[in-house]
Amino acid sequence: MSPELTQLMELQELDLEIQRISDRLARIPAERDQIENEFKQYAAEFLDLKSKHEQIIEDRKQLEAELATVQQNHEKYKQDLMRVRNQKEYETALREIDATKKHASALESEILKRMEELEKLDAELAARAPDAERKRAETDEILASLDNEQQQADGRLTELKEQRERLAERMPAHLMSAYDRMSRRGRGQALSEVNAFGVCTACRMKVRPKVFSDVRRGDQLITCEHCGRILYYRSEPSQSAETT
Repeated sequence: MSPELTQLMELQELDLEIQRISDRLARIPAERDQIENEFKQYAAEFLDLKSKHEQIIEDRKQLEAELATVQQNHEKYKQDLMRVRNQKEYETALREIDATKKHASALESEILKRMEELEKLDAELAARAPDAERKRAETDEILASLDNEQQQADGRLTELKEQRERLAERMPAHLMSAYDRMSRRGRGQALSEVNAFGVCTACRMKVRPKVFSDVRRGDQLITCEHCGRILYYRSEPSQSAETT
């Protein structure tokens, strides 16, 4: 095989790997978002329960503070009752005592109601917490794996681009120009392998016997009459994916 064709094959392998890694890196952010969103949807009900639990605790605190104020006022009115000077003040004090007593009783009922709600929510949260924690751990593990994959891919991409730059510097300008032109025409693939049956694996068209013979010799650059890509032949079967 000619040195020029060998260089072109090496260059294309680098470019295809660079493109593969770049495509993978481009998909990772969307995958992260999808995984996070799936967890949020899964945990939405659990998080709603936690939010409701926190709100009830806050409501109970406010009710207890209000109850303390009402009880203080109730005691004050009871003391005022002992210092009344006329019937009107006496009746007013009695009304205030009765009102604060009823108010305190209503607040106590509301507080008791909140405590019962909290007891039920505590039990439900305790039952669901292990599963939510397991799902969170699984999600974090997947996200960490994606982060690690991205870091390794970034490093590998930098390495491949440096290799490509060194290879391109060694190649003749006319060869690089031909490669770039074919790459643009071939949707990123400038070269195509001809298989043992004489078929261009890029366009899946059979080449003429004379062309196949010349390609197998590998001593010159020959393009496919159908797709325009530079053809090459491997004596060993290729494991590379065919491009349509």
